[in-house]
Amino acid sequence: MAAWRRLLILAAATAVAAGGATANHSAQTGAALRSVVATTQESSSLETALESWVDAKRMRTVPVKLYFPVTTARTALSEKFPVILFSHGLGGSREGGKYWAQEWARHGFIVVAMQHPGSDEAIWKGAPSSAVADKLKAAMTLDNLSQRVADVHFVIDEVFRRSAAGYAVFEHANSKRIGLSGHSFGAQTALAVAGQQWPQGGKAGFDSRITAAIAFSPNARNKTNLSRQFGSISLPFFSITGSDDGSILGDGTQAADRRAPFDHMPAGDKFLAVFDGGDHMVFGGHELSGRRAETVRDRVIKERVNAATVAFWKGSLKADGDARRWLTDGGFKATLDAKDLFETK
Repeated sequence: MAAWRRLLILAAATAVAAGGATANHSAQTGAALRSVVATTQESSSLETALESWVDAKRMRTVPVKLYFPVTTARTALSEKFPVILFSHGLGGSREGGKYWAQEWARHGFIVVAMQHPGSDEAIWKGAPSSAVADKLKAAMTLDNLSQRVADVHFVIDEVFRRSAAGYAVFEHANSKRIGLSGHSFGAQTALAVAGQQWPQGGKAGFDSRITAAIAFSPNARNKTNLSRQFGSISLPFFSITGSDDGSILGDGTQAADRRAPFDHMPAGDKFLAVFDGGDHMVFGGHELSGRRAETVRDRVIKERVNAATVAFWKGSLKADGDARRWLTDGGFKATLDAKDLFETK
């Protein structure tokens, strides 16, 4: 029996037997789900690097954090690593998505976590706490979204250039298989690059070099013409949110609004996960620090997100049929709690 199938049975049995979200349940589920996405061909260790990439055309510097598998002579000869870009949320940094990026790199992907000047942590750092919300709101503009989209195009250009030139880290990259992910404002960035029609018309941010995308806490900020907005997103797309993933900065967003992009995308390799009790913070993939304490439920959600996203990336960027079937044929869904939701179309 294939490794995926053996481990699928293990994960399903663990989910059924555990019952509630106790600490023991969390540990068992986490171990099972980590096993589900593991294969003997993947690297179990990773390295990171901080770099600043300069877009001379825009006179703009894009800081990046690179996560990449530790290569050996065997992997260098047998495998090229697809590349995944990550776009942080409003007021974040290249440390955003760290939890997801580490897991993806351990499973054979190169991750480029971007930092977007103008909507990054610089807009609020050093400001009095009473002014932070206003500074964040002021940065949530169409111009900053356009700059983020241009950052993505530039970083893809750099991935191609560095891969072709044999740069360290990218000498083993498969630049023909590129994924894009983002959280919150970064999810809006991912939607735009994946082909969302912008309010003023046209797929202004579309980049055909993207193979697949994941959006954490996506949204339709403009609630009109949703089928037109999202109806031309044809690539594999995974939307991830939670039942408590509602309004940020008093923008009126309801948790239910975050499934709108999925609902209005055409069928074909589209996925939606809604985790019971998941709030906006847990999907950022970064350290919660002093913002709130991490809960047992947070840890359960993060384990399941890691399992599902690794399976999605393997299926869409590595053509791993077992990974894809685990996601589409009930394997992942069998690990979820009763109030969690997973849909495909």
